[in-house]
Amino acid sequence: MLRTITLFTCLLMGFVFTANAQMEFSANPEYGQIFDIVYDNDQENTLYARTVGNHIVKSEDSGQTWEILYSEPMDQYCTLSALRLMNDGDNLSFIVKAEGTDYNKVVIINPEDGSVERTFSAPNSHQSDILIASYDVYEADNDIAILHTTFSVDFNFTSEVFFTTDGGISWESIYYAPHNGGISVNNVAIAPDDANKLFIMRGVATGRDFGGLYLSLDGGDTWTEKIAGNNYSAITFNPNNPQDILLGTFYGFDSHQENLYRSLDGGDTWNIVPITWTSMSSDHINQIAFNPTNTDNIIVLEENEIAISTDNGVTWENHVYPEINPEAYHYGLSVTFNPFTANEVIIGTDFYPLKSIDGGVTLEKLENPLVNSTGRIDFFTSPTETHLYYGLRNGYIHRNMDTGEEAEVRMRSLNNSFGATTFPYADKEVAGRIFNSARFGWDSTLEMSTDHGQTYMALYTTMEFLNIYELATAPTNSNIVWFSFGDKIKRIDVTDPAAPVVDDITLPIMELCHGLVIDPIDESRVVIAQGSKVFVTTDGGLTWDEASEGLENLEEGRDTILKIAINPLDSDEYVLTSTKGIFLSEDAGLTWTQVFEEFVENIAFSSETDGHIVAINHYSDGFLFPQSETRIIYSTDSGETWEIIPGEALEYLNAGSSAIQFHEDNADVYFGTFDTGLVKYNIELVTLGTTDMAQSHEVSLFPNPATDFINVSSESSAVKNVTIYTVTGQEILHVSGNTQQIDISMLRAGMHLIKIETEKGTTFKRLLKR
Repeated sequence: MLRTITLFTCLLMGFVFTANAQMEFSANPEYGQIFDIVYDNDQENTLYARTVGNHIVKSEDSGQTWEILYSEPMDQYCTLSALRLMNDGDNLSFIVKAEGTDYNKVVIINPEDGSVERTFSAPNSHQSDILIASYDVYEADNDIAILHTTFSVDFNFTSEVFFTTDGGISWESIYYAPHNGGISVNNVAIAPDDANKLFIMRGVATGRDFGGLYLSLDGGDTWTEKIAGNNYSAITFNPNNPQDILLGTFYGFDSHQENLYRSLDGGDTWNIVPITWTSMSSDHINQIAFNPTNTDNIIVLEENEIAISTDNGVTWENHVYPEINPEAYHYGLSVTFNPFTANEVIIGTDFYPLKSIDGGVTLEKLENPLVNSTGRIDFFTSPTETHLYYGLRNGYIHRNMDTGEEAEVRMRSLNNSFGATTFPYADKEVAGRIFNSARFGWDSTLEMSTDHGQTYMALYTTMEFLNIYELATAPTNSNIVWFSFGDKIKRIDVTDPAAPVVDDITLPIMELCHGLVIDPIDESRVVIAQGSKVFVTTDGGLTWDEASEGLENLEEGRDTILKIAINPLDSDEYVLTSTKGIFLSEDAGLTWTQVFEEFVENIAFSSETDGHIVAINHYSDGFLFPQSETRIIYSTDSGETWEIIPGEALEYLNAGSSAIQFHEDNADVYFGTFDTGLVKYNIELVTLGTTDMAQSHEVSLFPNPATDFINVSSESSAVKNVTIYTVTGQEILHVSGNTQQIDISMLRAGMHLIKIETEKGTTFKRLLKR
């Protein structure tokens, strides 16, 4: 009988709490990339930023540490953009970009707890390749907003702008590029002091006409073109005087000229601000910002230079960066001023965030662990040493887990996108031995390293494509390594790496091989998975017997077995994952029993405690494999029962790879994610129990929601302990004895889980802290 318990749901329903889990950003902070950083107006040392993916993050110590404030669930694959502080700092807003879907939207959240307060969805979501490109929300009345969308018509990109005055219930199309000479839109804005005054910054077109600033004084009913002949994008309003506006030119051609323009009459007339620009490639202005606490201080971010004025634009000091250097300034995208410390600014660029304590004159990288992890991660562990390998920038980093030391392997600069990616496949029997397959020109090469990737040697080269799907080394002879390249398997003897012996293995059927294990006692006995079937050889691959009894639920041609693992503490116990769940074998892979009924990818037995199994789902958009959120599934009783840590508890990580390190009573799960980097999540592997449960209706918690205090009581027995956890399982408050008037004022706003222990047992409730 299968029994599955979703951990997060069970806590709310009253099951015994079993996982005190904690998430940690573990990547090297030297490589962190976050964008649109903004200082909080009222809370000193508080910053907000977006990742390259689906998260808004918050720091309360000037960027020393970060936590996730908001996670987009990614019902459709998406990224976030255009984060900004609004409503005098009471809210944050941003775009959710999900190309070609109805998932595109603008979201407004509370910066205290990340709760969503309002959304605006694209009114033309039916259009092909639809995206929201820019937006603005009127701060005096958030029912009023303008959305700039882009989409395809007859294989050409076009633009349409919409305006709402009722919170998005209804929208009016106020600009459609095909009706305006095909001229596209770069950016939109609403005047801070007049909801009917709208600005459209126009760009390129299919015809001879292009650019121009469009101004409307009647909510988009009519338009007047200003300063024609140039493309525009960046616009900003003086926070003390909205009639004072700065506008920057964008990418251009032909008669287009780079300039900063200023209007002192609300956009009616414009004058060029005399600044001498240093030409580079596209010569455009990305961002303009007034210092809110000193509007005489203005910063303009250009492609390769930063222009700074401290006298309201009378004079300018240009700081030119003539080379594309990812470690320095290039292509500035955002700027924010510390409202509590003069001359402290943070500038976001296409590469890294940069911090200055002299108003932008000198810059230093703002390090953070939120890296854009690529490739895969892998682990080697033995009684004497442990090593972690995590993909980054088309190479990877080797971390000695015993010393903490790290070394780069074939990592490329952020401005170099050429060349093959190196994937770390760690040999599970030999420390430091790493394999990689890559395409070099017309040839594919299988490489081996014996020093954690610092040097590689070629083992095998062919014109065929070689992509490692799985590999296994014979525990009884570490010179014999089997490789699955999907549609082919090779056995390689690496006794002499300069002259390896390569044998082709004839496969039993024509299906991709994802699963491959070698018997820990007999190296000639190998179990593989092809498609939805399992096969066993006892003669080193000369002959194969099917071993799919118990796998009848897997449909040939529709389902796939993705992983096979052997219990290191019981060599007869095998487990496999598939698109339809987890199957267990107690006879070394000959017959199988289903123990979990949902799609799972990665899995491993504990090497420390018999009965502990951890399985993983990575994020899947449903293209190659069934749609799935990143989650952890684990068992402490050899698969009799399972607990799930769902995507919500994992902050909807966009993970593409994972590795598991077991300890005696817990496990560290490492995720390689595309925007939060290397994420470590610790789970306590404690047996789940449902005995001695206190009746939930006998225990009362009030008030709920609560702000400062809560009271906990029971109708029929004394309350012994009250423990409050975050939704991810981290303990934050424990109270024994007197449970009346428990002070919760120090808790962050949002949802919390409360474990209440009485003389009759334990129950769980949820608390909303305001």
